[in-house]
Amino acid sequence: MIAGLDALELLRNVADAYRAIATLEVEAVNINESGDEDASSRSEQRVRFFYSAPNRVRYEPCGRDGMIQVVDGTHLHTLVRHARGFEGSPQVSSIPISNMHSLPHVFRSDFPLTNDGTFLFQGIEERVADARILRHEDGCYVIAVTYSQSSAHPGVVTRGDILFWVNTATMMVMKQQGDLGHRFPVDDEVRWTRLTMTVRNIRLNEAISEDIFRFTPPADANSAATGRCGSSTSVGSGFIQNDPNEHRRIEHRGSHEWQGDTLVEHSKWKIRGIILSFERRLTFSDDENELSIAERIVGPQGEAGGSFRVALK
Repeated sequence: MIAGLDALELLRNVADAYRAIATLEVEAVNINESGDEDASSRSEQRVRFFYSAPNRVRYEPCGRDGMIQVVDGTHLHTLVRHARGFEGSPQVSSIPISNMHSLPHVFRSDFPLTNDGTFLFQGIEERVADARILRHEDGCYVIAVTYSQSSAHPGVVTRGDILFWVNTATMMVMKQQGDLGHRFPVDDEVRWTRLTMTVRNIRLNEAISEDIFRFTPPADANSAATGRCGSSTSVGSGFIQNDPNEHRRIEHRGSHEWQGDTLVEHSKWKIRGIILSFERRLTFSDDENELSIAERIVGPQGEAGGSFRVALK
């Protein structure tokens, strides 16, 4: 701790500074790093963020690809621009901001790290379990903060401290860094990503054109997914349905694949703390008049199974 400074008081000053903002314009770089010594990946994306109090936002990655978000005061509009080489039209969606927990890219203490960056830090002082000012660096206080984990989001966790570089004059966050973990349903392993957001340029309380917060979708944009894959070998999905009573939490992960002419479904559930695995094999008769189904269920004390046929015509 630096003499004379209290870490929690500094966080409150940061939150107050962001609440007092009339407009904000930021150019930043988001860096995502994952993997280990055997295999790793790193991505870097330059982005721009605009804000006009109390409820207008624009976020856009630089370049031709990626997701643009515009909050015009009443709705959040999202435009997903496909990566180069991907066939299909841009996708557009809109939802009322009355249906949202908060504006996009606003700091949430229950989700203190996000893959696409946080730029408004009101609320940075909430749910703090521990905070320490580490040093003074490049005109910033470097502060380490640990936030209380939220049991409402068991699939998303943070590891250790989250670091913030706070400008000593403006109380603006110039850099944020931390480790974000995702746990897949019915899986103990956590996949970690080191996230770093670094502000390159910042403008406070300067005029922003009204056009920035107007959203006009491209002429070729669709509101529903388009395009079709020519073939598929495996598809997977999953979910975690939380409950205040952890005994009632449900986790599921499933996938399916073709093995010759047999469609095989794999399903894994965690219910009441017990893991159950299901395998279902669906085979059509040569004339497609009948479907044969074989099931196998594996529990902690063994397995069971059965088979039956269904007439189709």
